[in-house]
Amino acid sequence: MSIRKYIAYLRTVETGSITQCASELGYTQSAVSKMIADLEDEWQVTLLNRSHSGITVTSEGMSLLPQIRSVVKDYEDLKFAVSEVHGVNSGLLRLGCFTSLSTSIMPNLLRSFHQKYPNIKLEMLCGEYNEITDWLHRGMIDCGFLAMPTAKDFDVTFIYQDSLIAILPENHPLTGEPCYPISHLAHDDFVGLMEVQDYEINRFLDQLNVHPHRTYEVTSDFALMSMVESGLGISIIHDLMLRPKRYRVTRLPLDVTQFRSIGMATKKGVVPSLVLKLFKEHVISTKKQARFFDGIEQNA
Repeated sequence: MSIRKYIAYLRTVETGSITQCASELGYTQSAVSKMIADLEDEWQVTLLNRSHSGITVTSEGMSLLPQIRSVVKDYEDLKFAVSEVHGVNSGLLRLGCFTSLSTSIMPNLLRSFHQKYPNIKLEMLCGEYNEITDWLHRGMIDCGFLAMPTAKDFDVTFIYQDSLIAILPENHPLTGEPCYPISHLAHDDFVGLMEVQDYEINRFLDQLNVHPHRTYEVTSDFALMSMVESGLGISIIHDLMLRPKRYRVTRLPLDVTQFRSIGMATKKGVVPSLVLKLFKEHVISTKKQARFFDGIEQNA
């Protein structure tokens, strides 16, 4: 049995698309369809339901996924071990990350990891917490960075803590004050993210029974920062969004402190690949040496 068929089926399930799988693996769509059909013929099971609207995984296909993932992981670990014999660490690492982390800590973290293991390919999917959680459950990524606590079926390693802060236009009357009073939200135009993206901040304000005057709502963190920079209002964001400092805004701590703990999550019961073990070791080592922001503050 060719391992290519296992990989083709697994990536089709993970991406939800034969076309996307073919594009990622460098095959034609018909070649991927043929490989999956060969598996179905050999095993005498239907792995996928096919229709004009796309594909769905059958119950038989779902029941076989853990074993298929195990075979593919063992194959990837074997390739990695062979590459080590030749002095060339190679493999693939797939990460899930949210915006503020992907634009602050992750670039330097990935750069230093790549310097140690230049032949390991890195893929980073960016999304909201619920998307990253879903990708982990579906096996689309090897690990995901999430706000803690996470789903109970994840193993999580704490890596960083940041806090909510206020950002103001540079000419705002409160610029120069030691903190931004939450009570002042009633007097400022507020630029907010829409509910799906911003539930942490909305929950924090709801707990305080504070309801800012939402003059503007956007779906992009970067649009929000630009609007505050342009003087359209103030906002509340996580501190990581200002690392490095790309916008001309005033940063003020809130008079009510709210922290967020960030962890690196993997799915329980899934044996980590050798590549993932190396990455986890690198993250922990970097954290211990407080090197997450090396080079950022100087360039801010």
